Amino acid sequence: PHQTMAPTPPPSVTPQNGYTPKHSQPPPSFHTSWTGSSTAIYTPVGPQQNGRSHQQQSLHQPTHFWSQHHSSAPFPPPVSNHPGPEFWCSVSYFEMDVQVGEQFKVPSSCPVVTVDGYVDPSGGDRFCLGQLSNVHRTEGSERARLHIGKGVQLECRGEGDVWMRCLSDHAVFVQSYYLDREAGRAPGDAVHKIYPGAYIKVFDLRQCHRQMQQQAATAQAAAAAQAAAVAGSIPGPGSVGGIAPAVSLSAAVGIGVDDLRRLCIVRLSFVKGWGPDYPRQSIKHTPCWLEVHLHRALQLLDEVLHTMPLSEPGPTH
Repeated sequence: PHQTMAPTPPPSVTPQNGYTPKHSQPPPSFHTSWTGSSTAIYTPVGPQQNGRSHQQQSLHQPTHFWSQHHSSAPFPPPVSNHPGPEFWCSVSYFEMDVQVGEQFKVPSSCPVVTVDGYVDPSGGDRFCLGQLSNVHRTEGSERARLHIGKGVQLECRGEGDVWMRCLSDHAVFVQSYYLDREAGRAPGDAVHKIYPGAYIKVFDLRQCHRQMQQQAATAQAAAAAQAAAVAGSIPGPGSVGGIAPAVSLSAAVGIGVDDLRRLCIVRLSFVKGWGPDYPRQSIKHTPCWLEVHLHRALQLLDEVLHTMPLSEPGPTH
């Protein structure tokens, strides 16, 4: 089924009064369709903004978007009143299952970061992968790295939503629980192929916060119910009709901190896809990929875990 999706982004922020009228910026629109069983593809529709000019416009944004100085502004109140992080994200670069180079931290004063394949020194709002060496580099990674080119631009908007623009001449493949949900798939069930020029939201802070609260509460309730079952106060799986609840209980008890941390991460692969529709089963089999840890979301996770601590981490995948 082909559909055209045109989400309206939050308004661009100007330094004078904190916000501009809602219709000052045309909404990005992209065409979405499916290829194979698990790959959603996003192609740009209409004229494309030049990445560089867009970046200049974005850099005017104030650092702490969620300060409540403009109570009349059309922004929702912040998810948390906790001060924002010094760095809004950190980006790790991998070739197959090997991390290459140091983690790159992006300061909150740089809401837009570009990750590209060039050999310039990295710093501030630019992470260049071209100059990173790897003694275990495969021929496949060597070849794929030549096609990263202008790479991707990641933009932090509002309190911690993230938008992505594909600047490369080749598509990038994204793992995003937000896009899974938008596409009506289970978390982790789809791979999202973003074509050159497309500009798309890949992470929603409020949705992530709701999800982590729900999962933590479910895990805590399941642990309590399991403890009660062990103590003999409720029927165990041996009794008639007790099998299904016991199975779902053990699955819920298996939710650990690592599972919740995964909600705060976006991964993307340059050039090569993975999953049921591709020869590579996992992103860890792709030649060059990024893992982006979103610090505001991780801060919120700490708050959630303080209110309802999980007894122990679940199995790591």
